[in-house]
Amino acid sequence: MNARLRKYHKALGMDFDRVLERIADIPTEIVLATKPFLKWVGGKRSILPELIARMPKEYTSYHEPFLGGGALFFATKPKEAYLSDINFHLIITYQAVRDDVETLIKYLKNHEKNHNYEYYQQARKKLFKEKDPTKIAGLLIYLNKTCFNGLYRVNSQGFFNVPMGDYKNPQVLDEETLRNDSELLQGITIKQHSFSQIKPKKKAFYYLDPPYHQTYEGYASGGFGDDEHRALATFCRLIDSTGGYFMLSNSDTPFVRELFNGYTIEIVSASRMVSCKAHQRGKENELIVRNY
Repeated sequence: MNARLRKYHKALGMDFDRVLERIADIPTEIVLATKPFLKWVGGKRSILPELIARMPKEYTSYHEPFLGGGALFFATKPKEAYLSDINFHLIITYQAVRDDVETLIKYLKNHEKNHNYEYYQQARKKLFKEKDPTKIAGLLIYLNKTCFNGLYRVNSQGFFNVPMGDYKNPQVLDEETLRNDSELLQGITIKQHSFSQIKPKKKAFYYLDPPYHQTYEGYASGGFGDDEHRALATFCRLIDSTGGYFMLSNSDTPFVRELFNGYTIEIVSASRMVSCKAHQRGKENELIVRNY
């Protein structure tokens, strides 16, 4: 299963008027213009061509256990997919986009209208008190669009603690993107759990984009350190032994290279914008690891 490609047909061998008649009888498929509805630290939009070019030519189903912004999913539009992440608020948000997008848009309109510093501070507190799934989704998207660099970071107690970004008129609501993404997500499985709870399947494709080694470990209160990266490497070996395909993105460090020694390892250059200091941003080398 690949991204939808343009189809080329042989000449019909008839005059122009007849061609128009034939075309009128052919149902057309509208390809949605989908893109991530969230900004996300470590998002893959800057290297999408590199990733897409390296996907397997054929596979049965698409799996993304570190979902984040979902850039590769939205670019390739697989018809059968299993999306998951350990982040509870993120998964609730994807489910709300899929199942209740019009109510979500209503909440986002209200957030956009009321945005200011005090409103932002209150939204940070409400995110962990709110029980309604669609309201949680509205709060997360609002915070994501107005916080510093779209960063998701929690403290040791698990509470969102990212400061407000310095934006004059942040766009909280993008109705077209939300509706298009909602349509694409129809029928897609979206679950909240760790990658380790996934049972690999033969010929399925797994794209793995974990918190990068020695780069960013504030995604969850427990962090994602060396032990978690070792467990992920073990999971990749399980995918391989099961007959599945995996492609993994990670930092270019000796530790990561050693973990995946024996697999295809390639270097790509990606933009990184996490730091508040301009001189710490820019292009960095990262690895793409594959078992095919």
